[in-house]
Amino acid sequence: MGNINDNIRSKKLYKSGEVDEAYKDSNGDIVVPTKVAAELDAIDGITEIINDSGVFHVNKHLVKEIENMRLDIEELHGFIKTAFGKDSSQAASKGDKGDSGSTGPQGAQGPKGDTGATGLQGATGATGATGPAGANGSNGSNGKNGADGNSHLSNVTSIAFNPKANRLEVNIGGTVYNFTPSK
Repeated sequence: MGNINDNIRSKKLYKSGEVDEAYKDSNGDIVVPTKVAAELDAIDGITEIINDSGVFHVNKHLVKEIENMRLDIEELHGFIKTAFGKDSSQAASKGDKGDSGSTGPQGAQGPKGDTGATGLQGATGATGATGPAGANGSNGSNGKNGADGNSHLSNVTSIAFNPKANRLEVNIGGTVYNFTPSK
């Protein structure tokens, strides 16, 4: 894994100056005449180099190396944009959340709190005396035999309400009779 350096270790290829011919100044920068700098700044492609066979033959290796560097820079640009996004202020927080650490040991049990005072129990009352047993009552007379009741329900097997049909169903002797209740 590499680190990004604060110093990019390269200098601008040239800078414009009021000079008659190119030279290297005390900072190591190449200073070129203003007219030459203007011509270099005006170049917007390599068509002049490619279309002039003599110039192309001398510079074809440089053109190939420049294309290789362009491809490398394109790949680096794509990598940086994918890894860190377009906004450098957001780049430091773009990584995924790391794994959670393991759970630490359980802490010691805290001290037991004070228990409130318990109230005193009240005194138990004395047991009352048992009263005397009462005398046995006399036997009552036998009741009179009553008249037989109405026998109209003697054959009824069941009476049920059917909520789906909203009807009362009465089964008498195996025959089911339906009644609709009215309000």
